[in-house]
Amino acid sequence: MGRYTGKSCRLAVMLILTFSFFLVEIVFGYVTNSTALVADSFHMLSDVLALFIAFFCMKFSKKSPSNKNTFGWIRAEVLGALINSVFLLALCFSIFIEAIKRLLEPEEIEHPLQILIVGVLGFLVNIIGIFMFHGHASLNGHGHSHGSRFADRINEEFEESYEQLNSISEAHSISFLSDSNEANNFKRPNGNSSAKSEKNSKLISNVNMVSSTQMNMHGVFLHILGDALGSVIVIVNAIICWQVNNTSLRKYLDPSLSLFLALIITATTLPLFKESALILLQTVPTHINVKDIRLKLLKSIDGVIAVHELHIWRLAGNKIIATAHIHCKNLEDYMKIAEQVKEFFHKEGIHSTTIQPEFFEDTAARKSTVVSNSCALECPGQKACAPSTCCGPNENSKSSSTSSESP
Repeated sequence: MGRYTGKSCRLAVMLILTFSFFLVEIVFGYVTNSTALVADSFHMLSDVLALFIAFFCMKFSKKSPSNKNTFGWIRAEVLGALINSVFLLALCFSIFIEAIKRLLEPEEIEHPLQILIVGVLGFLVNIIGIFMFHGHASLNGHGHSHGSRFADRINEEFEESYEQLNSISEAHSISFLSDSNEANNFKRPNGNSSAKSEKNSKLISNVNMVSSTQMNMHGVFLHILGDALGSVIVIVNAIICWQVNNTSLRKYLDPSLSLFLALIITATTLPLFKESALILLQTVPTHINVKDIRLKLLKSIDGVIAVHELHIWRLAGNKIIATAHIHCKNLEDYMKIAEQVKEFFHKEGIHSTTIQPEFFEDTAARKSTVVSNSCALECPGQKACAPSTCCGPNENSKSSSTSSESP
């Protein structure tokens, strides 16, 4: 498709259709005095913004990493998802306020047949959109919030390809192992695996690409689905007002259905808002327990004396990053377990890791450091720098240093 991918083309087509129909709905909504139709038209406008943001973020996220942005713009789509969810929630609030106002000061809808025609046309446009984006109907595509089904599938694919994998290129799956070349290369005695490694790197890259766009496209799908529900409400409202002569029902049905629409959109948008916000806040993915991982690492790998400064967060999609300081007896011991540590995190679904080894040849110093859980390579100005570190002042380290200074 030339310079546009399949998703980009679908976004562009849907953007044109949605904006055209927004103009139709807003005009007929004010002409016929229908709150539901006006509300649906503004929701259609939010769809236009959502599609534009999704299109822009998708293009922007493909930019390569640079000296100013070493991770690239991969989080652009997460930011787009957050913006879209905020738009939707703001829209729901405006619909809610307008509906309450109409309940307190009811007005009768005019020209219900015209409203019906516009509602049906809008519903057809939204059906096209749902058909185009139905593959992004669920956030379970990420797998981090509800059972990690997608992450499990990814891990299975990694496990199948791991034995043939000689090295993973940084251009395809960001690798942050900073201990040694031997550990970083993932060398396995499989001989003749360069072609397979390239194929598997492409597989990993494709899996990452799909998962990182899922949240952004899910935001677009929610907009279109919410607008389709709005069109259904407009149609039902128009039919009842056209066929029923009950004046009270005709006055109160329109704002009541608008309230119902606002509740539905809010309920479907909050999970996306929460998910995208948690990623940008760099919280631990919900399917990972840091305490359990620390304990498992200590129990499963001989030679790991202690683990501290363990941080795990999600960059975007299924790209999870971990950093840790690991206490070992000496460099020789660490070289023996470096690949085991990398493989441990790999099995936990964490494929981008930075490990800082720390060595204590002196037994007394090692015991003291392990007990206090302090870092062997602290900032030279420990007290002055503590507030500027990622974890803040280390109370245990303070207490240990105080005790060591006392006679």
